Amino acid sequence: MEDRPMTGEEVIQQILGALNGNGMQQAANGVYELCTYVDSMTHKVEEMTDEIATLRDYIQKMEDDKFANKLKKSLNEAADRLEERCNQIKEQLFEVKESIKNKASEIMDDFKKRGKEALNRVSEFVGLKDKLMKIRDKVKEGIADTNRTLSKIDAFGEGMREAGQKIANTFRTFADKEEVDYSQKEQKFSKTELAKKPWQWQKRVYESMVLRLDGAIDKVEDLARDVELNRAKDKQVEAVDRAEEVVQEFTPTFAVAEPTEEYQYGAEAFEAAFPKMEQAKSMEGKAPDVKAPTVPKTGKVR
Repeated sequence: MEDRPMTGEEVIQQILGALNGNGMQQAANGVYELCTYVDSMTHKVEEMTDEIATLRDYIQKMEDDKFANKLKKSLNEAADRLEERCNQIKEQLFEVKESIKNKASEIMDDFKKRGKEALNRVSEFVGLKDKLMKIRDKVKEGIADTNRTLSKIDAFGEGMREAGQKIANTFRTFADKEEVDYSQKEQKFSKTELAKKPWQWQKRVYESMVLRLDGAIDKVEDLARDVELNRAKDKQVEAVDRAEEVVQEFTPTFAVAEPTEEYQYGAEAFEAAFPKMEQAKSMEGKAPDVKAPTVPKTGKVR
């Protein structure tokens, strides 16, 4: 498997740049977070694989006796299953990483031909959902298996304590001493608790991987949903633009009549009005000239 993180891949940087450069920052964030989730899970499964060697070494150092050997056998079998499961998860994660890179490469090739519209194909990352869910199922199997192993260790430890306490009380009986109720005594940190530590750590790693897988699944779903919302918004904007064009096309234009005389202000207006004012004054007090009506001659007047 490659050591380079997904976010450092050239094709991923290219698609992130194209998305950011075309106003699709939300989609760019989704792709980036998807890649970081995959990188984080890859790192976690590598940690688990490295820990298996330490786990096997601890099992081999357990004391050899009839009861412990049965537990050692069970723990070795659990370690074998753990190793096999880690290898399967690594292969599945590798497939997811290759799918992301291949899809990003396809989108960038299409982007060079069709432009921004091709970037909407980030919604196709939702096709990774099934692969991610299969990994999550595998991880949950690991959690269940680890819980069974922890239960076996607890049962072994409890059996050993009870056996030891029974033997101790048997010797007390032979010595005419009272038996001890160990349930009333504070339990000291036992080897059983120490044996559980590596498996408890494995369980925590598994649980953190489930959270990351849930996050990755949410991201591919969000990418598909966001693209559909953006497409719907673009269609609404186009519809509004077309409606405005139609309105402008059929809206009548009205001509505004301009005044024939230039409007005058201040002194100019006064000078223009002065002759009319003088004429009005000269007419004050004079009766208007009234012409007598002309009567047509029709003959004698009686």
